[in-house]
Amino acid sequence: MPVHARCTVSAAGTPRTAGPSPRPPSTAASLLATSSGPGVKHCGTPAPSDPRISVCLPTRNRGARIAMTLESLQNLAHDSFEVVVVDQSSDHESARVYDATVGGDSRFSYVRSATIGKSVACNLAIVRSRSAVLAFTDDDCTVPADWLSAMERELERRPAVAAICGGLRAAPHDPAAGYIPSHVSSRPRLHRSPWSRFGCAGANLIVRRPAICRVRGFDELLGPGAPLRAGEDPDIVYRLLRAGYAVLELPEPAVVHCGIRAPGDETRELLHGYAMSWGALWMKHLRLGDAAALPSLITSWLRVVHWSNVIRLQRPTGLGTFAAFAAGMLSSFQHPIDRASRSYIAPTLPGLGAVDCSADRSSPP
Repeated sequence: MPVHARCTVSAAGTPRTAGPSPRPPSTAASLLATSSGPGVKHCGTPAPSDPRISVCLPTRNRGARIAMTLESLQNLAHDSFEVVVVDQSSDHESARVYDATVGGDSRFSYVRSATIGKSVACNLAIVRSRSAVLAFTDDDCTVPADWLSAMERELERRPAVAAICGGLRAAPHDPAAGYIPSHVSSRPRLHRSPWSRFGCAGANLIVRRPAICRVRGFDELLGPGAPLRAGEDPDIVYRLLRAGYAVLELPEPAVVHCGIRAPGDETRELLHGYAMSWGALWMKHLRLGDAAALPSLITSWLRVVHWSNVIRLQRPTGLGTFAAFAAGMLSSFQHPIDRASRSYIAPTLPGLGAVDCSADRSSPP
């Protein structure tokens, strides 16, 4: 049984817990110079000179709660990894917690960024990372000790697989206290086509560098903190499939999610954000003439409405969520799309599209 840093969620919704210089950023230097603030901290224990896996951890205003995530990463049973933390916080509390928790461990590096948006942070982490394999998790999660080792074994066994989506389990909590998003596949599933129906949690995602560079990273208008609010994880998987890569979906190893949303307005806002992003991301691909996105658009539309309640004139109907879904579809037309990367063109940041990935690009397996 995998061992996690212990995470439970209180009734108040608060989670509780019982190196060397980075890779040169190539043509993204100007982006990093303007967005990364003081730059990168490295100190303490020697880091591996050429880590096999880079963990990318975006964070914003998590404060003391990020300690449990950092501790679980520090306890990974893997002999060659680095962790790149990109902090977009509006204060310095997360930086203080970082220093107190992993400041003496040079497997960890810290990037302060004035940007906002999870996808932007993930793209900055990709630029700063040095490994051939990239792992992504969230700042309200804990990972099992065998997370990287198990994922690495799967990649070695399946050289044609470009990415792995692992499970996301809700931390133990009182359901009356709120809702914790989770997703665990019932069985291993190998996806080779954009017509596949897949599930993916961005808090447990492993991708080979050549593949994520070929699709030019995450869409910076999608995801938490971005105008389109969520959806960066299904979008990156869909774009990998569309580029001809294979994606493996596994129930284990699962990451534990501690991010509880209070009942009522907070949960409703979360669901509306999901719905808006689904409308925006699938409409984006339809605008590119991609018929494979149509079933996902229809499925997303069907799942946001409680049809039996609508027929019975009972609440909740989900019509507010449907309105958010429709708003996402319409908002798609406000943003131009880069056809090469299949991403929206962000108005202020060039993002990973500015990175010279020519050395990493390869044909799909």
